[in-house]
Amino acid sequence: GTLTSFEDTQRFEHVFKMTRKTFSYICSLVMKPSMKDMNSYTFVDGRVLSLEDRVAVSLKRLYSSEPPETIGSSVGVNESTLLLVTESFVVSVDKRAGHHSRWPDSSEMDKIKSMFEKIHNMHNCCGVICTTHIPFGPNWDREKNDSILVQLVIDPEMRFRSIWWGRISSMNMLSILHESNLFNECEEGGYLNGSKLKVALDGSEVGEYIIGDAGFPLLPWLLTPYQEEDLSDSKAEFNRRHNAATTCALKALARFKDTWKYLQGETSCPVNPDTLVETIHACCYLHNIVIDMEEDGAMPSIEEPDDSEDDAATSSVEEPDESEELRQVANEDAVVARDMLSQYFLTTMSSESGARWMQRRTMK
Repeated sequence: GTLTSFEDTQRFEHVFKMTRKTFSYICSLVMKPSMKDMNSYTFVDGRVLSLEDRVAVSLKRLYSSEPPETIGSSVGVNESTLLLVTESFVVSVDKRAGHHSRWPDSSEMDKIKSMFEKIHNMHNCCGVICTTHIPFGPNWDREKNDSILVQLVIDPEMRFRSIWWGRISSMNMLSILHESNLFNECEEGGYLNGSKLKVALDGSEVGEYIIGDAGFPLLPWLLTPYQEEDLSDSKAEFNRRHNAATTCALKALARFKDTWKYLQGETSCPVNPDTLVETIHACCYLHNIVIDMEEDGAMPSIEEPDDSEDDAATSSVEEPDESEELRQVANEDAVVARDMLSQYFLTTMSSESGARWMQRRTMK
């Protein structure tokens, strides 16, 4: 039989960390490019690997930090076959699954904002930005920062909505943000341009925004926590909600690293930067596919790749040429937006508490 011949559904899901329906969708996603060399790879006993076998072998490889010879032996293929099959799978997913990490359209963004509001009372929030680093293989030099820095925007269901990367030896959180497609789109109004939140009786409004920790700059569309001591009630409430909302990013990164152990560099992560970036993209897309299939249940349609939509392009973008005066205005706008939002949070919290108190009195 094939490597996926499990009659027990629970056993299948334990081994492959996804439902059989999700596995079938991934097979359909990579089927077209796989047809070119369908009979090229065999088990050590001479049997040809089916499409399902190739996907199974690749997933086992990406899930593990064990040496390739150990993984190959466990699934009945030699080391070279394991490496070639996985490389082919990664390239196919990287090219054909990018639509699973698109920036949300207006209807999707409304749903995201509604979830942040319902779960964390973080009104008009559109995501959490964070960074993580991926090392260059088992011999990476921590002192030389020899790894890739990945910037992600994560929604409340732990999807990666924006992916950008750079060599950590030449970049930090600020520089990778400024070079990212996300920064340019937000600065130019392409992203976070949806409905605004009315925060005061005088008609003052706060636009859509994402949140990030204090390592990021405070911008009108990127709100960070207050850092000063002796915070007012409104600022303390903002920080409390901000901190609670960022947990989705922490959970997403923990899940990602626990699943795709291949990227942790303990034994077998590639040292070629291009190969590593393709693998990062593929694992991020697969992470999202599992969430999409768990949520919707229906089999997504297969979309042909469109190179123009690649949000994680490898070409760098020049830092915007802004004058100091424009930067100062932007900083002031960000401070005002955060202050208005924090005051709105405190006001709505007081109103909600009062409504609950009146409801309890009425019930008595």
